[in-house]
Amino acid sequence: MTQTVLIVGATGMLGRRIAHHLVRSPQARVRLLVRDPHGKKEVLDPLAAKGAEVVAGDLSDAASLDRATRGVDVIVSAVQGGPEVIVEGQVRLAEIGKRNAVRRILPSDYALDLFKATPGEHTMFDMRAQADARIAETGLEQVNVLQGGFMELFMPGKGAIDLEAGTVSFFGDGHRPVEVTSVEDTARMVARAALDRALAAGKFAFAGDRVSFRQAGEIVARQSGRPIRPVSLGSEADLRALMAQADPHQQVMLAYLLYMTNGQTALTGLQNDRYGDLKLQGFADFVARQGERS
Repeated sequence: MTQTVLIVGATGMLGRRIAHHLVRSPQARVRLLVRDPHGKKEVLDPLAAKGAEVVAGDLSDAASLDRATRGVDVIVSAVQGGPEVIVEGQVRLAEIGKRNAVRRILPSDYALDLFKATPGEHTMFDMRAQADARIAETGLEQVNVLQGGFMELFMPGKGAIDLEAGTVSFFGDGHRPVEVTSVEDTARMVARAALDRALAAGKFAFAGDRVSFRQAGEIVARQSGRPIRPVSLGSEADLRALMAQADPHQQVMLAYLLYMTNGQTALTGLQNDRYGDLKLQGFADFVARQGERS
């Protein structure tokens, strides 16, 4: 059966990939909510050419959300931002969607298991958990997509791995594995989940791989042919001390490191095999393909 899917945040890194996969499905009618239908033509025009309906609207504008959610079965959110977007905007979208008989929403979670985080330690996790709790109060069914970290963030130049210095840096001993998934595979799974009427509400967790900081360094070293030396920046206590002194932006980044270090928000109950024809890419294959493209 064909379902109408509204995608919010469709011009972002993940949202555009979700839209790309949904417009290819004969089971989906795709609607894109964007602030400026005439902007980002390099993203929107190819999607519109494949049948996506582009509508103007904003999460702060209730009237536009009312128009956008009429006739919609499923909302997929891939928005980023502060509390006015992640909390107030998504809750407003859910409330109006519920009034218009939307069946399900996939909020913009896309992380490690944010529901296991200690309140007050991770601002972004706090906002998403608050939004999800308030969406639940509306009675709108929700699926919380949890894919771990994005593999792209483990690549050289993104943080931990420095090819020029020949190091991979971490807190702790660097041996704890972290769940990671590529942006592309996340988008493919989200597109399937959006149309999967049998998928139970609640956490939908999957991961392309489990890889530690040390293993990531070893894999990149093999693929690049350049030595990479593991460097510990200190203990978990040292990391927490840095967080206490950091500015809000730095605190968010350090909080991600905290949960990668202590494993508190590790994913469980992975549903990697829910869609048998969709094989998730491991980290070594991902790095190899990135090398082929560069």
